[in-house]
Amino acid sequence: MLVPIVLFFSFLITPHAADVYQIGSKTFEITEYSLVKQGISTGNCMESDPFTVGGYQWVTEFYPQGTKRSNSGFVSVFLKLINAENAVEALSTHHFQDWNTGAWSTDTPVDEDFDIYSPSGIAEWGYFKFMNRSELEASNYLKNDMLVIRTTVLVLKDTSKLLLQTMSTVPNITTTGFSNQLNRTAPDLSPDDRE
Repeated sequence: MLVPIVLFFSFLITPHAADVYQIGSKTFEITEYSLVKQGISTGNCMESDPFTVGGYQWVTEFYPQGTKRSNSGFVSVFLKLINAENAVEALSTHHFQDWNTGAWSTDTPVDEDFDIYSPSGIAEWGYFKFMNRSELEASNYLKNDMLVIRTTVLVLKDTSKLLLQTMSTVPNITTTGFSNQLNRTAPDLSPDDRE
């Protein structure tokens, strides 16, 4: 009988979306890409400035030579939690900006599940093979030796309240739905936060 009561109350008690999750984005501009690629070896990364979403600080990590030998033909992109006392549940997307259209890439991978970022365990999640490096370098994402990455993060603030959500206050978090929702709704964290 408890389940019907929870379902009944879910229509009456709908917490504000801000109580359940927070979405934010950060753009990370990589200038002099060719020098960065030459100067950073496999397994090493360049980090964005820290940004805050959901009360936590994050950085985007860009590995121009991949994270290890087995993916050295790819660029790797990760989201890293840099300050937390407890585990944090979050989803993230990373997209390159197309310099011809201004649009964000749609051919890059998207999280399907919430990841657990833990200060005592895994504090970063991402993509070892985010994009083939030669494809990236031949694409419209790289222009005048510059590359822009937009990282969007959805942080669950209170998973217990998520059970009370029944209607459209939480973004559709299926792979396509989440990506589309984040690209439409996530505001940049400042008017011009490119680095």
